[in-house]
This record gives sequence, structure tokens and C-alpha cells, in this order.
Amino acid sequence: MRVLITGGGTGGHIYPALAIAERLKKEFRPLELMYVGSKNGMEKEIVPKKGLNYVGIDVAPLNKKLSKKTFSALVALFKGLWQANGIIKRFKPDVIIGTGGYVAGSLVMIGALRGIPTAIHEQNAYPGLTNRILSRFVDTIMVSFEDSKVHFKHPERVVYTGMPIVDAYFNTNREQARMKLGIANNEMLVLTVGGSNGAMKLNHIMLSSYAKMAEPKNLKFIHVSGTRYYPYVMEDIENKLYTVGDNVKIIGYLKDMPTYLYAADLVISRAGASTINEIIASKAPSVIVPSPNVANNHQLLNAQLMDKYGMGVVIKEEDLNEELMVHTIMDFYKDQSKLSIMRQNCEKMDLSKTLDSIAMVIRRLTD
Repeated sequence: MRVLITGGGTGGHIYPALAIAERLKKEFRPLELMYVGSKNGMEKEIVPKKGLNYVGIDVAPLNKKLSKKTFSALVALFKGLWQANGIIKRFKPDVIIGTGGYVAGSLVMIGALRGIPTAIHEQNAYPGLTNRILSRFVDTIMVSFEDSKVHFKHPERVVYTGMPIVDAYFNTNREQARMKLGIANNEMLVLTVGGSNGAMKLNHIMLSSYAKMAEPKNLKFIHVSGTRYYPYVMEDIENKLYTVGDNVKIIGYLKDMPTYLYAADLVISRAGASTINEIIASKAPSVIVPSPNVANNHQLLNAQLMDKYGMGVVIKEEDLNEELMVHTIMDFYKDQSKLSIMRQNCEKMDLSKTLDSIAMVIRRLTD
């Protein structure tokens, strides 16, 4: 079987595509798999390292307002469509799977118009523009949340699969994770992550709060600043703009996210779809601070689902300050039964079967 997978622009589109690719390699033999992304996107660095056949095409976002960039974006769009058509003609895929981003629009649209079986996966509670358009043409729409179905014009094509997550999240347990990180049983670990690129506001609020939480000694913090912010964070700490005690560890980027999420007693995070589903899979209680700087406010909608099912507490960025953050963390420290309730609610959402469901969808499309 020949499978073409496409998705890019952000980690939220790339990592689900990689999880699907890994499962298909186990599920279908023989299998020829090609990943198509942008020539300039972060996927061009990430995907080849996973040993996948990677091809890049031209992609550019179309601005809603006319500007000088509109013409060049249109040129890139039509060039990308031409390149996508050429790739499909040469590779002759049996099925095309898109996980979002502008690059997926070109490949999946051309494939659908050529009569090739097509499927898309939507990670967010509210679908992105690319998937809203593609949903009118594809055979199957896979979603991460049951609540997402109402946002598509053809609900009969929608299949709830859940969010594809790599197997590492289901091969880790809390006891092993805490032992690996050296977290004692009587210690409470708070993990702050700002998404794949970090979050400046979250960095500032947390760094301003740590001095007020230097006690008790068994309250520990691991703060993931994001690679691009790490040098500035460390410089600010060195220049005494922030006071950070011995109970705080600053890291630029996490390579082993499953271990850290499983080890954490509380996670403070943005609300990207991949991140919150990884939090759920790790059964980690959370304080979710959705980014207001995203299309269609989709992070707020993702976060509201966490709140709806009792898996996390939501704080809007506009309401966030260091006093509220300190109060929230210390309240959980003093009454950890609240953390236990959130952990139990996460356990009710079983994401371990997601890739089985996706593989079943692909098998139906190609039978």
C-alpha cells in the first residue's frame, strides 16, 4: 500500500501525522509512505529525523486583507498546487491523510479531486480553516473531540477517533517517571510548559511567582521556557530581574515529555490540541492558560473541554497575574485531593485506542 501523509506549520499538525505514520508502518505491510510538508516549515527539520521519506512544496498563508504579500502568496499557492499534483501523479498513493496546515490543503484537495481516497484529522475542538474547507471534499473526517462534530457541514463523514499520540505515552507510568527524575514521594512537582515554541506571558508570570513559593521545600518546579526564550530567561535571572530558588529548575526544551508529564503532580500549560491530549494521556492534573493569539480562539475552546470534563482548571490570560497563580498552586498544594479528582477524570478518557481507530479508518478507505 502507498500512503501519502501531509501536515505542517506547527507541532500540533506535525506530531499527530508522525504518530499516524508510525502506526501505519506497523499495521500495513508492504507499505510505501511519503510525508509531504512545506519547504520552509519546521516539519522539514523534524520529519526526516524520524526516517520518513520527506518532500517539501511551496506554501504561503493567504492574508485576509489585500497587501503586497497577497500576490506572492497566490503565486506560492498555485505553485504548491502544481507541485502537489506532480507528487501525486508520480507517487500514485492509495490514500492521502492530512492533519492540517496550509500544506495539507494542497495535497488533500488535489487528491480528492483526482478521486483518491482521502481523510483528514482535526486536532482542535473547533476546526481550522484548512480542514473546514477540505471537509467538503474528503471521504472521512477524523476528530479528537466528540464535541467537534457539530462544526462540520457533513456530520455523516465524521468519525471520532481521538488524538493520535505516540506510543511512549502508553508505555510510561508515574512511579517510573518520578524515580527517573528523582522526585520523592513526599514532593509535589509542578511542571510549566508553554507549547512547542514557549510562551512569553507564561514565562513572565511563573518567573515572577517563584520567589513567593520558595517554601515549602517539598514543592518543586520544573519550568520549560521554550528554546527561543531560554537565553533571555537565564539572562534575566542572572541580572536579578527574577528571583528563582533552589526548588526551581529551568529547561529550554523537553525531549522526553511523557516522563515529565507522568511525573508531575500539576501541569501549567497552554491549550494546544497536542499538548492537552498529552496531558490527558499522562493523567496529569492541569491549570490551562489558553493563548489568545491563535485563529478562531481554538485554544480557549480546547481548554473549555478540559474544564467541562473536570480534567483541568482554566485561567484566561487576561485574568492571569502572579497573585492568582501563586494562590492557585498553593491551594492545590494544601488540598491535593483536588488533584486526585482531576487525575481520575483524565483516566476516564482512554486515548490508547486512538491509533487503532485511525488505522481502521484507513483500512476501510483502501479496501
